[in-house]
Amino acid sequence: MNNAAKLQDEWVLSYSAGALDPARSLLVGSHIAYHDDLQEALCDADAIGGSLLETLQSADVNNNVLDKLMSRIDDAQDSKIEPVAPAGNQYPQALMDFIDCDMDSLKWRSMGPGMSNARLWDGPNDERLWLLKARGGVKVPEHGHSGDEWTLILQGSYQTAAGRFSVGDIDLADTDTVHQPIIDTGEECICLVMTEGPIKFKSLIARMVQPIIGL
Repeated sequence: MNNAAKLQDEWVLSYSAGALDPARSLLVGSHIAYHDDLQEALCDADAIGGSLLETLQSADVNNNVLDKLMSRIDDAQDSKIEPVAPAGNQYPQALMDFIDCDMDSLKWRSMGPGMSNARLWDGPNDERLWLLKARGGVKVPEHGHSGDEWTLILQGSYQTAAGRFSVGDIDLADTDTVHQPIIDTGEECICLVMTEGPIKFKSLIARMVQPIIGL
């Protein structure tokens, strides 16, 4: 696995606190499901949060402040997606609960030869949460980014100049990143992707079809 293909603890802490938007929450929860050490880190973070809450409950604080804090904690717990480890070749349960159907039933839209996407969620700040499906051997068009791009590999693998990314890895890109993922031959690759703003394709043809694919 690429050394940069696992999230840092700060994201696990933010996930535990319920401080992430729906797209990042789903990505982080699904990513954690693949890694025992991140699941342990999440348990530690949850335990610390529980101890802090008990301390606040026993302290002499204004009731209004405590009520507001409890309300925020309840809201965070409602929005947090619990990571459940995939069984066999299945996808993380958090993802399957989110899409509420099987992969084949999603509305897949062609992105060109051997590639398709299924849009899952649009955020208030032009975030786009979607699934990418690509045939083995396909070269994704070279592109940059308007903001962050998070890609969690659910099936198969691909390579970029940064290394090889396989199941359970998360590939983080930003406005300084220009790359061209190349899908490994053989197995079809499926990824869960969050992008901020439109992708910046380098080729004229890709830019011409971009309004059609909506990314």
